[in-house]
Amino acid sequence: MKIVAIRVMVLLAIVFLVDSCTKNIEPFPDAVKLNTSFSLPVGSGEVSLSKTLETLGVPSVNLTENVPEWATYGVVYYADTLPLNLTEVYDNAEFINYLMIRTNIWNDFPLGGFAQVYFLDGSDSVIDSLYNERVTVPAAEHYDDGVVVGTKFESFRTEFSKARIELLSDAQKVVIYSGLIVTNEGVTESNINYFDRYKLKVQVALRVDFSFNAD
Repeated sequence: MKIVAIRVMVLLAIVFLVDSCTKNIEPFPDAVKLNTSFSLPVGSGEVSLSKTLETLGVPSVNLTENVPEWATYGVVYYADTLPLNLTEVYDNAEFINYLMIRTNIWNDFPLGGFAQVYFLDGSDSVIDSLYNERVTVPAAEHYDDGVVVGTKFESFRTEFSKARIELLSDAQKVVIYSGLIVTNEGVTESNINYFDRYKLKVQVALRVDFSFNAD
């Protein structure tokens, strides 16, 4: 009988404690505003002799050297077009607090390199370019046998204004231009045979911070 009485007393004490601890708590809201951040790769581009390179202007360098035709133009480049879909982020975000795009460039060539990024809408019209001027990376240094002494690297960070963030919501594609600046000193008959070893790589990534309601 004593054991039963003790159990009843313990149960009453637990009920009292639970009631006293919870009676002043406000009910949970229907939705909670959360802040989150994530990063994702936008795409990458590359220049190498295994690709068909585009040229700008007219031949103006290395005209007396025995070099490939592309090496007689001042600028050569390759354009990589990739899909870009940020619809889910824009549709679910109550407010985008911050958007930043980083461009990394690695260059093995004995020529200066550059990169530019364009954003296109659904009709392939350019709605924004990442840079007012293209960003550049210095020429790499090499030993006499063509081996790269050290790959050159540059990194560029672009923070978007509110107006540019809104503009990017219409982007459906991204075009990454990777290019080389050809010079008489950078391309010669003696080093051109090593060029198939080299690459210029461009990597573009995005970070976005936004708020949303969790129902």
